[in-house]
Amino acid sequence: MTMYDILVLFQGFLFGWVCCRFYMAYKLRNALKKVAEDNGLTLDELADTFLKTQGVNTALIKVPNYFTEVNGSSILMYCKDSGDFIGQANTIDELADNLYKFDKIKFALVYHEDKNVWFVEGKVENDLKHIK
Repeated sequence: MTMYDILVLFQGFLFGWVCCRFYMAYKLRNALKKVAEDNGLTLDELADTFLKTQGVNTALIKVPNYFTEVNGSSILMYCKDSGDFIGQANTIDELADNLYKFDKIKFALVYHEDKNVWFVEGKVENDLKHIK
């Protein structure tokens, strides 16, 4: 078998694979169209209903990522992304309260003493399961 024969076989396989993909997309579109028509919708309305999740308000919130460093009796907090100094306090609770009062940051992830804690509106939380 020559290199030319191998190339022809590969091209034939590739052509069959591409045709199969187009056929499956066609069949899937027809099946979705049938489901939409059975429910009295068009295909675009069906896509809007399921893909855009109408009625649900979603907001993207960029949560700041900080870390702390203990220096004597003070806890120093820095931004993990830029390394900028954010603030300092004597306790972690006071640090969370100061961040909320002065910087108006509602949510933040803070790495403190080898564990991650959350600052949520001036309070320190270990997890976010019970927060609404």
